[in-house]
Amino acid sequence: MSVARRIARNTGLLMIASLFTNIMAFVWTLYTARYLGTVGFGILSAALALTGIFSVLADLGLSTYSTREVARAREKTAKFLGNVAFIKMFLAVFTFILLYLVVLVKDYPPQSVNVIMIIGIYMILTSFTAMFNAMFQGHERMEYQTIGNILNSSFLLIGILLAIYMGGDIITISLAYLATSIITLIYSIVVTSWKFTKFTFEFDRAFWKETIINAIPFGITGVFTSIYFWIDSVMLSFMQGDAAVGLYNAPYKLLFVMLSIYNVYMVALFPVMSQFYTHSGDTLKLTYQRSFKYMLILSTPIAVGTTMLAQDIILFVYTAEYLPSVAALQILIWTIVFMFINGLSSNLLGSINKQLSVTKITGIGALVNIAINLAIIPVLSFIGASISTVFTEFLIMILFTYIISRTNYSVGRTIFNELWRIIIPNIVMLLVLVYVQLPLILMIILCGVVYVVGIFLTRAIDEQDINILKSMVGINTQ
Repeated sequence: MSVARRIARNTGLLMIASLFTNIMAFVWTLYTARYLGTVGFGILSAALALTGIFSVLADLGLSTYSTREVARAREKTAKFLGNVAFIKMFLAVFTFILLYLVVLVKDYPPQSVNVIMIIGIYMILTSFTAMFNAMFQGHERMEYQTIGNILNSSFLLIGILLAIYMGGDIITISLAYLATSIITLIYSIVVTSWKFTKFTFEFDRAFWKETIINAIPFGITGVFTSIYFWIDSVMLSFMQGDAAVGLYNAPYKLLFVMLSIYNVYMVALFPVMSQFYTHSGDTLKLTYQRSFKYMLILSTPIAVGTTMLAQDIILFVYTAEYLPSVAALQILIWTIVFMFINGLSSNLLGSINKQLSVTKITGIGALVNIAINLAIIPVLSFIGASISTVFTEFLIMILFTYIISRTNYSVGRTIFNELWRIIIPNIVMLLVLVYVQLPLILMIILCGVVYVVGIFLTRAIDEQDINILKSMVGINTQ
């Protein structure tokens, strides 16, 4: 199977799961936000944010490192799985104790404490599932992760809807998260033992030392990434209360749904890029440069369209109670342009063994994010947190671009000379948004058609891209 078709196959499988997952996520976010209101939704969102930061400690970069190494040498699957699982047992206990101590120090209300601890256990179990997903990714067998993601989303949606139907409170909804994580983990263990290798714990002191040392840069990067992804919600909870967290997370949850395309492509691309580094540097460079353009083509119309349709989107998904979130959505949506590029750049640097550079950059981003939040959240509340998020991603993009420009894989001036081919279709789409009035769904469809036509007319998608697409679906391009 050609490289293009492998990427397409894995991306396609994950896209199926992502589409399904995001439909489910859209529904449970809608019902949860409406059912709990801004305060209750804020409590749940703050718990997910706080445990999201701690989730990195439960993994410490082991999953990402395992994906890379298993992709390079699949005969090491059993070795990695047995030893990494054992290491994560200790990390899980340490993380849970640390989370509990933080909760005690903060002196949360009893209801919030219960929610945080339940979501904390959910987070730890999800971390173990990520380890099995790393094996699936390393073997480029994304169909197993696809099924797992679909199961996870389905059971979570069912659990949340049952909790709401039965009149349950926020604790009941939290338990739905926990039950779902147990089911998904059991599935991952069964599939791994059946299709890859028998799952048994293993202790190899030398292997532990080497693995932990090499995984730590990924782990530290994950800590910093989680901080600037989640710290704003935690700081809002401390400084502005649960209602502000709810108003901020209403658009933030939508942002994560829209990031599904990026996440799917990055997961499918990372093991392939890791192999290219050892076998074909020129192919790696081409893959990065073309992917850079694809990320711009995908992200910019989403940002432009959402900015113009923000109020309609908020009213469609939530209720009038969340109308103050419109401005936050208009700001936050531009984060995806930088996130798409940053995720790709992080993948490249990780695949060429420059994960330490990623760690340093994300560390800078995390510190800048915290500093800006401390300065402007007291003044602008969740709007300030939105500004901080966008600025942080922009800064990280600049730093990544500088580091990559010093390697052999820089996009150079080529992509920037071609930017007009992407900008013009966005301008045309913007004019449609300004002068045409249609219901939300019809407007999205119309803008999508206008943009796609514009992309082909300006030849932003050139002959080489078309050949790549053909090879992905198995059409002979010779």
